[in-house]
Amino acid sequence: MPESLISFIKGDKIGSETDYRDYLPINMTPVIRPMFGAEGYMLEVPGLTQLGIGRGLDRGANWNERFARHYRVNGNKFISVAADGTVVELGDVLGSDNASMPYSFETQGIVADKKFFLYDSTNGFRQVTDPDIRLPIDGTWINGKYCFTDGEFLYHTEIVNGTPVEDSVADLALATAEFSPDPTLGVGRTTDNKWIAFNRYSIEYLRDVGGETFSFQRLENRAIQTGLVATHAKAEIGGTWFFMGGPKEEAVSFYVLGTGQANKLATREIEKVIRKYSENELGSAVVESFEEDGYSFLMVRLPEETLLLNWTYAQTKGIEGAWSIMKTGLKNARWRGANGIFDPRRSQWVYGDTLGPIIGYLDNTSGEQYGEIQEWYLNTPFMYLDSASIDHLEIEIVPGFTVSKDATVFLSITSDGVAHTMEKTIEYGLPSDYSNRFIVYRPFGYIRDWFAIRMRGASKSRMAFHRAKIRYA
Repeated sequence: MPESLISFIKGDKIGSETDYRDYLPINMTPVIRPMFGAEGYMLEVPGLTQLGIGRGLDRGANWNERFARHYRVNGNKFISVAADGTVVELGDVLGSDNASMPYSFETQGIVADKKFFLYDSTNGFRQVTDPDIRLPIDGTWINGKYCFTDGEFLYHTEIVNGTPVEDSVADLALATAEFSPDPTLGVGRTTDNKWIAFNRYSIEYLRDVGGETFSFQRLENRAIQTGLVATHAKAEIGGTWFFMGGPKEEAVSFYVLGTGQANKLATREIEKVIRKYSENELGSAVVESFEEDGYSFLMVRLPEETLLLNWTYAQTKGIEGAWSIMKTGLKNARWRGANGIFDPRRSQWVYGDTLGPIIGYLDNTSGEQYGEIQEWYLNTPFMYLDSASIDHLEIEIVPGFTVSKDATVFLSITSDGVAHTMEKTIEYGLPSDYSNRFIVYRPFGYIRDWFAIRMRGASKSRMAFHRAKIRYA
């Protein structure tokens, strides 16, 4: 009896625009491990477990290495989060925008609500009222200076007689983007202390030359004609910047910033997802990163969904199978976690929340988010069988590690890329049943020409699926 091996790493569907589309995995991501004749397997993303109670919807966070503290802007409060989740209020930060949180050797900075705040344990929390601070929208810290943009100008705090004065901006410490007249939406820092100006349609680099007023000078030959779409639509992994944006007169996409160029990381399907939104709607987009078990990830938080790029997989196998969708609950809601930071006191990624005043952590032992089960989807590519009957389907799984008896999987097929058959229900396995095999006999019957398989589930347990094997006659 002939048999075929099938991968779940990337699925197919047909879109309403008369087009073949990728069926992105939902709450699943690939792991590279050649086994059973396949290059890897699909693993459910970690759950979220509550650590503490915050003060509102999360707006930004960082781990301050100098102070060894976890700080957040949570609701209208600037807070410190202890290792056990205990929250201490340190100040008021009004508004609802996302916050930037650079820090120096002496202070923790907060840029939010177009204001700049400083905090340290000696002087406490205070707003910087120097009129030259203008209305900042983003900030970073370079060579003893807090560096800002207000959307038009670049400027920084003073150094007087070799001493940083972090609550003062020099009168003439101003510059504008010169490569093109587009607004400057964000700032960043390179690993060699260059200032990055993320403009809407370009990116410029500046180096510190110690000038008397504005102390940075542009690197004229390093500008890039690709820019940022939103202030917080950027993130860094190991000195490499990732961002959402694009060149002038091109659709918004997702990029990695290289030397002298920006390389596109979005697939055709990801660009279709991004294209659903106007540029104004993308103004609230956020990109953030995290690392789990040696894999690096980028999350793109859009208004209605959260895209996940498995950067480690993309570097090894290419971008086509590296993208998936993260969501919360049983409906198509975007993932609720926000502004994750790695807390070395816990050796865990700790998150705020977009739905309520919760502080939680990534939990790789659970498939739940704060006690609620989460739905996942996997789909296969379209496969061609010429008038055959599928008599046997087996999928390699990792059984026995379920935490309850609710670990069930729903299987169906499509023969048109749109509608699916009635689902079959199969047990993934029971707790401690390590020998369970995921086999379905005569699962779908006669296949006219081509088909694709879909699996979905929702349980308290994380699940993993390797390749599928079908036998047909």
